Amino acid sequence: MRRFKNILLVYDGPQSDQSALTRAIELTEQNRATLTIIQVIDQIPNDYKMLITSLPPDEILTIAIKEHTKRLEQHLANFKGAAGIQLKVVAGREFIEIIQEVLRNGHDLVIKTARGMGGSLGILFGSTAMHLLRKCPCPVWLIKPDVQQHFGRIMAAVDVMPREIEENDLNKKIMELATSLALLEKSELHIVHAWEKPDTNLFSGGLDYFPGDMNQLVNETKNMHIRWLDDFVESYDLEHLQHQEHVVEGWADKVIPEFAEQQQVDLIVMGTVCRTGIPGFFIGNTAEKILLKINCSVLAVKPGDFISPVQLDEKE
Repeated sequence: MRRFKNILLVYDGPQSDQSALTRAIELTEQNRATLTIIQVIDQIPNDYKMLITSLPPDEILTIAIKEHTKRLEQHLANFKGAAGIQLKVVAGREFIEIIQEVLRNGHDLVIKTARGMGGSLGILFGSTAMHLLRKCPCPVWLIKPDVQQHFGRIMAAVDVMPREIEENDLNKKIMELATSLALLEKSELHIVHAWEKPDTNLFSGGLDYFPGDMNQLVNETKNMHIRWLDDFVESYDLEHLQHQEHVVEGWADKVIPEFAEQQQVDLIVMGTVCRTGIPGFFIGNTAEKILLKINCSVLAVKPGDFISPVQLDEKE
């Protein structure tokens, strides 16, 4: 997977899950890339009054950053291949500091441990993760805590309708990343496209048709989506990959999470699409709903023309 050259890993403190760090180091070595680890600590308010010291907030913050940096260095000392990693401890609002680091230094991948509950009991991705999925300009890889070192099944969630293929580069990015990872991990690759059955209500009320005609319409629509997926996949060299194509019926925000659960998918590679309004502020409604329902790691990419709403001079 030699696609990333400047990786940024978000460190969550001593309790941080080891899976994301181990994978980030391995990916850095395989890509001959650079790796930066960033930890964001809380900013001390300017009007903060210390009860047991006369030090001003700026000096307290400097001491705190040095102490956290020391702890991070000690934590990394236990990891093979940690030499040469750049460390950064900064203060501020976490997602803003992370995105500004991406903008400032041109990182092409952000890796972070997912911190939510996951499954039917709760959302896997916490507040910072969702902010990154909505607003970070580079791919964001959220790794489920305590994930196995090997991804047995990887899903590429694509939309191969002609207008989607023509209007953005998301499907190409998804397939390139999913196939690269599947080769690297020796995983099963499942290429999934969701389609919606024609609404029979549109053809009721005065229109002259027979039930057989409607069944034929549904079958022809399904076959059309199968052909679209076949044509799309044909342009990729999958000879050395164990892979399957799936055209599943239903709304994507429902059937994609269901498929992932049924097939025990370990990682979904999917796109996020900005909506109208503030450029880059919202991800696509379907993508958002999928992310709220899945219980596995996700690697999310954005269109090439995505512009983050976070600016370098922004503080809050």
